[in-house]
Parts: sequence; C-alpha cells; structure tokens
Amino acid sequence: MARGDFPSSKQDQFVLRFPDGLRDRIKASAEKHGRSMNAEIILVLEKEFPEPWPLNSRVQHLVDLLTAIRKVRGYDQAIDVLTAELLETVEGIASGRVPDVDEQTKLKVRESLDNWLQARAEEEDDRLQWRPSEDETQP
Repeated sequence: MARGDFPSSKQDQFVLRFPDGLRDRIKASAEKHGRSMNAEIILVLEKEFPEPWPLNSRVQHLVDLLTAIRKVRGYDQAIDVLTAELLETVEGIASGRVPDVDEQTKLKVRESLDNWLQARAEEEDDRLQWRPSEDETQP
C-alpha cells in the first residue's frame, strides 16, 4: 500500500523541535498510558485548545437535555446533570470556547461567573462551619 493511501497521510502535519528531555517525557507518558507519542501529544493539545462550540448548538444541547430530564421523573441526579451542563456552557462562553459571542459579552459573563463562584464558595464555607447547638439537636 502506498504511503498516500492511509487516512493519516491526508491530515495536517507539523514538524516540531522539542527542548532537551521533552521527547523522553512524552514517550514515557505515552507508554504509561498505552498510547503512541502522537496520540499523547494530540490529547494534551486538545485539552489546551478544545474545539469551539457554536452557541446555537450548545443551547440546543441544553434544551434537549432539559426535555429529556422532564420525561424522566424521579431521576435524582437530573438537576445535578443540568447544572453541570449549564455551568460548562457558561464557562465556555467566558473562556471563548463559544466563539459566537462578542468580547464585551464574554467579559460580562466571566464577571458574573466569577461572582457566582465566589458566592457559592462562601455559602459552602458557611455550611461547613455551621454546627447545630445542643438545643437545636434536641427534639
């Protein structure tokens, strides 16, 4: 089979020079996880540079999720799943992963998200510090 017959031959290629020791660290990590060096590098790059989400498809995903949750009454983790998906979408908007949003909106979403996360952390601290007195635990 000729070299050009493989699907990978049609993918973008980039020659890269590694600083001393980096190739060995990548190789060791790839072997540890049972992956090729290429797969290991792609995994790290995908984490750092995730594929952008079009806003309309992300919102549709949330609508579909909400519709499914409404159909499955009694699913205790439904609100947790929806909350996690909503938070991930808002974080995607704030980080720029959702590219259909202008810079001013991103900044406002980021500020609102930071405020919400701070309030949530403070509420959790208050909850962990609160201990009922003996009077409150007695019937």
